[in-house]
Amino acid sequence: MRIATFATIAGLALLGTIVCAQSVTYDFDRSANFTRFKNYTWVRGTNLSDQLNHQRIMRAVDAQLTARGFSRVETGNTDVLVAYHASFDKNLQINAFGSGPRIGLRSGTATVEEIVVGTLAIDMMDAQTKNIVWRGMATKELDAKASPEKKEKNINKAAEKIFKNYPPVSR
Repeated sequence: MRIATFATIAGLALLGTIVCAQSVTYDFDRSANFTRFKNYTWVRGTNLSDQLNHQRIMRAVDAQLTARGFSRVETGNTDVLVAYHASFDKNLQINAFGSGPRIGLRSGTATVEEIVVGTLAIDMMDAQTKNIVWRGMATKELDAKASPEKKEKNINKAAEKIFKNYPPVSR
């Protein structure tokens, strides 16, 4: 009985920490020749209506692509079309605590908090074929009360982690 109670409380407490973790993934077309991509143009994705965060995302992606040797072009011939997609979801975070003597009455409490989780996906499409050749994605719990500086830092860090595996290495 004690083991079951402890396992339940520990499981509930760990569930809350799983939700808070940041997840970064990427995928790519193994047949794409990434060495021929030298410049890019932005195209519309699922953009944020919040112009301040929209600009933060674009600046962060621009910085990552520039660091990888890309040049941004507004018109004309381009190698890659870049779009970002942002979405939000609500999850529950459960925090639990139990106490009591080994023998006898036990007590415990649990609180449930709704949290907002944001996902940022960056797509790179071959401009000639219009096929996606690379996609990076980051998911993280968002703090609605974060300062503008903190928002900027979080977006830059997400972009840096997303592009960590670009260009991809075929195995």
